[in-house]
Amino acid sequence: MPASARYTNLTRYENIGINKEFNLADGHAHQGQNSTQQSIVAELPDLFYAAEKARQADSEDEFQQAFYSLAGQHSAVTHPRTFLCYSASLATDLVATYLSSKRLTVRLLQPSFDNLATILKRRNIPLVPVAENEFAPERLEAFLNSLGEDALFLTLPNNPTGFSLDPAAFERVVGHCRVHGKILIIDCTFRFFATSPFWDQYEVLEKSGVSYIVVEDTGKTWPTQDLKCSILAVSKDLYDDMLELHNDILLNVSPFILRLLTSYVRDTERNGLDETIWSVIRSNRQALRDALQGSIFAPAFPQSTVSVEWTRIDHATLRSEHVVEALGQDHLGILPGDHFYWADHETGSQYIRFALARPCDWFVGACRHLRTVIGANEDFQA
Repeated sequence: MPASARYTNLTRYENIGINKEFNLADGHAHQGQNSTQQSIVAELPDLFYAAEKARQADSEDEFQQAFYSLAGQHSAVTHPRTFLCYSASLATDLVATYLSSKRLTVRLLQPSFDNLATILKRRNIPLVPVAENEFAPERLEAFLNSLGEDALFLTLPNNPTGFSLDPAAFERVVGHCRVHGKILIIDCTFRFFATSPFWDQYEVLEKSGVSYIVVEDTGKTWPTQDLKCSILAVSKDLYDDMLELHNDILLNVSPFILRLLTSYVRDTERNGLDETIWSVIRSNRQALRDALQGSIFAPAFPQSTVSVEWTRIDHATLRSEHVVEALGQDHLGILPGDHFYWADHETGSQYIRFALARPCDWFVGACRHLRTVIGANEDFQA
């Protein structure tokens, strides 16, 4: 792709992708409504008028309790130090504003969606990358002992790879941060795609006494036309400062949005995460992998369960920007991998990312088109 046609961030690529005939770019929830969710949509007028009559605090409490209950975070169901935001990006900017005000440094996971790094950098926060393999059991102790920054920022599970920490590693990281006075920041916006048994992370955080910030979100999980809510949960020692920052930006999230999201969360609790969310992602992942058979594109993390597919390019010279350009010309929008490696674009250029949260029938058609494009391009064939 000519340098003049390249974009500087992933959100810009997503913006281009959403206008393609086959948008596999943005990771938002676009999988359409199942039968019980259609019933929620049919009840939108009732939800609107109920929200209009409700006390704001009641709408917030009902949403938070439903969200954390479904997530298995029972210690957070009545968490007293949470702030609601319209998006996870806004919540992250509040975190960045706090870190900047204290002149703190951050070790940030790589790869990760590049707006995390961009938001922090725009607040002039010094960043150092940390690779996922540093959290392997045999390397974790050495990494933690090398952690000189004031805060550790992780995404669990990670977009795009699906990387996460098991309970033992999580407790080890929390314990180290507590003992050494580090702030632990965790982006959990893809939490509901972690199909391993849920365990109460907030219980570990609260009992440890660590300084922490957790960002939650609904926008990657439920197909609500980007009507969403992010929860920003903080430890006691950070609450007063974060409260002041939140007050500067936002009074409240719309009670109508909260009522709508609560209905979706409760519907998922009734019908199960597998039926409501995981089965769609699992089906689309298999359809994509079938379409990529015999090509230079291979799943980089075959066991991943998150709603995106991080895909390796097995070619000596092709890079992610070349693939994105070529597929874009054939009406397919995807994301290049280089920007996920926000401190090392060259390493990321060996990858591309496909979004999976789409209607299954539509996705099969997109994969059929992708297969045709691969068949017509010799460079894409293994």
